Amino acid sequence: MSFAQLNSTTGLIYWNKSFVGTTVMFPWEGELLCLTAGHNLYGRNFDREPNLQEWHVNDHQDINHPVITLVGDRAFAEKHDIMLLKLDCKSSLDTFFCPKFCTTPQNPHHSLLFRGKYEASKTVVTQRKLYFNSLCTGLEHKFLCAIDRSLLTNNTYSSGSDWLGGWSGSGLFLDHHSDLICAGIMIEVPNKGDDGQLKFASISAISLLGIDLKLMCSGDLDFDKTLNQKSLAAIFEAVDEKAITDWENNDLHKPQLDFINNKLPKVYPGNKLDLNKRRIIKQLLVGKTYLTTELKKNEQLYSQYQGAYNVYDLEDKQVYVNGRPEALAALTKIKEDYEKYLTDSIGMHFSVSDIKLLAFYGVSEWIADCSLSFLADE
Repeated sequence: MSFAQLNSTTGLIYWNKSFVGTTVMFPWEGELLCLTAGHNLYGRNFDREPNLQEWHVNDHQDINHPVITLVGDRAFAEKHDIMLLKLDCKSSLDTFFCPKFCTTPQNPHHSLLFRGKYEASKTVVTQRKLYFNSLCTGLEHKFLCAIDRSLLTNNTYSSGSDWLGGWSGSGLFLDHHSDLICAGIMIEVPNKGDDGQLKFASISAISLLGIDLKLMCSGDLDFDKTLNQKSLAAIFEAVDEKAITDWENNDLHKPQLDFINNKLPKVYPGNKLDLNKRRIIKQLLVGKTYLTTELKKNEQLYSQYQGAYNVYDLEDKQVYVNGRPEALAALTKIKEDYEKYLTDSIGMHFSVSDIKLLAFYGVSEWIADCSLSFLADE
């Protein structure tokens, strides 16, 4: 996702010369469309019938595009508070970017953003660090997101729903994602902002109009491979030599360190012991951080991994060897077998590097506990 892409989707809707609210503009099948809150056109009480000749949308280049069609009617707008408009494009469609669309983003780990203009602001603003809060009880296709309450109060502490007029219709997007993905349209500042929440209409409602925006399931976005690789790089950078030494010197890790110190001399000669000990500790730290900060974001994937790990953990990993060469060969085979098992079990969801990291982590865990043993062949 780039700022230029996000900016190109931001439109401002006007009734004659009066600014009313924000829209999400995008090209679709040769037409210029936009999404906005239903009450922007029908009024807060849905008692106004809009004369389309009086309505237009200004794009990110301040070009005026008249509204020519409302997809849906007042009953639909009142129930779902979201509308799809067709515009008379007065520029080139190439100047706009079509985001992807998804169902309600219910993962509370996702950071979300929206971009819109409130009435008193001279420019469009971007608000970040919104998080899914809950579905609205009894209100189909509507949900709440938490936001820093201070952002809903101005410098005179005026109530949010009064001074933030114009934010309605702003698009809700997944932040820090490799793609620009729109998940909702802002429709209300509940309780004048005192709850630190904003209400959104789900893009899913548009499918009820017979318009197929090819919605992605938000659950499929919980594990983004591009983001995952960036996060993994950051984890590797954080687990430096100091982090390894700190772990080694922490008394809480003494039982694991004792297992490592007892087993590694059976595999590696003395001049290789410290190097391999630190490598094992790094694999432990990187793997555990990866699991807790990234993989747990997707409960289904995490559960699949945990299930695969638990099954393989039952494997007999007591190996009888005569000397270090046989011990190293046995350890290498365990790594290869476990990596192949993970590939067969969950490889369709992970990259090759992810699988290798998970395999390294599992083997390091077994070295650092009583699961894996090297016994003398009598």
